Amino acid sequence: MALSVDRSAVLAGARLAVMVAVPAIILGQALESAAGGNAVIPLYLVILGGLCAGGRLAALRQPESPLTHGALAALAAYVTLIVAIVLIQLALGREVADPVSLVFNGLMAASAGMFGGYLAARETSRAT
Repeated sequence: MALSVDRSAVLAGARLAVMVAVPAIILGQALESAAGGNAVIPLYLVILGGLCAGGRLAALRQPESPLTHGALAALAAYVTLIVAIVLIQLALGREVADPVSLVFNGLMAASAGMFGGYLAARETSRAT
């Protein structure tokens, strides 16, 4: 059985996740400069929530494979954000994040997207 990926569903979910994450990242950078590292922890949860919401949206648009579409939407958003952040950091001459942390956060992003897909699947199954 071949799995078909609905690109429009994945892109819609990724778009939502990026729209939530970008303001949180900008605010996090400002807070980190002013207050130190611990102030950004709640914003990390906001970013994960945005990835979860993006995964949920993708899963609602493709209910036959909600976990796959949720994870793909969150990963697409994460890769987009990381590429932009790394390019900005390199252009400013700053240190780039540790590859291990990038992989860990990628797994967190996929997990958040899959959780959003799970929530959408539950919602869909209750409606029927």
